[in-house]
Amino acid sequence: MEDHENNSNKKHYVRAAYAPDGDSAGAMIAALKEHGIDAFRHGGVKDIYKIGGDICGEEIMVDPENLTKAREVLGQVSLDDKSPAKPAASARRTILCLIAAAALFAVLLFLRGKLLP
Repeated sequence: MEDHENNSNKKHYVRAAYAPDGDSAGAMIAALKEHGIDAFRHGGVKDIYKIGGDICGEEIMVDPENLTKAREVLGQVSLDDKSPAKPAASARRTILCLIAAAALFAVLLFLRGKLLP
């Protein structure tokens, strides 16, 4: 996976799709690259809390010039062993994501209080 986030000549990328987990994101990126579209996954807080898999999913990022073609390609991608998330699972993921963000925020506040008077 290419790390576009740390590139000093960073281009502006847009979200082409949302993958429910890292495996689906990998399949989507592979399909895009097979069609000559540069793509990468965009993570966030969830990458810190990856115990047992993704809880918040992955954003699939592409160059804005390739957005239409990327969405056409992704519309044809079959995630064979991946069934769509059930509403309960989606709600659970949202709650876990919010808890993870709140925990991170609490730790940062705690550290700030300890480090600064």
